[in-house]
Amino acid sequence: MNALMTKALRESQFLDCFEARIGGAVPDDATRARLLTADLLVLGSMADELRRTELGDEVRVFANVTAPSDARTIEVPKAATGLEFLRAVALARISSAPGTHVRIDWSKVGLELAQVALGFGADELVGDIANKRGLPIAEDETKKVKGQGMVDVRSLKKKELATLLSYSGRTAVFQGEP
Repeated sequence: MNALMTKALRESQFLDCFEARIGGAVPDDATRARLLTADLLVLGSMADELRRTELGDEVRVFANVTAPSDARTIEVPKAATGLEFLRAVALARISSAPGTHVRIDWSKVGLELAQVALGFGADELVGDIANKRGLPIAEDETKKVKGQGMVDVRSLKKKELATLLSYSGRTAVFQGEP
């Protein structure tokens, strides 16, 4: 944890909460109620540091496969804003038991918001790889790529997703690969 984060946690009076959570304690109801009113950036910093400490920088990606039920999936209420969603992701990380996976469905929130959610404690992405219009890509669909010949479109999309995740300092680990 860097000095800036320590200062922000101390000033917001959440340093004790963070240290207890790093030690494995799950916040009680009173602490969770306080966290609901915390500054979003303090909350996000705390959640991201917990994710990094507990699970590292790998992002499990379930693309076009059924994900196991070993994670806490954050659902998005229809009227929720992006900021409310990010708060829910951070709170899920902070209030869950150490090592719990926090999953985001990028097909429901969009890839950009899912990428931001990785900085708020999420560590898994789930969704279908589709074309720009949102239509499924056929298993045998190929595209001509200069210098590579005909290439499988799904593998191109997976490479694109892995590159996006690398921009946020994470490594994509695709699950359910044959």
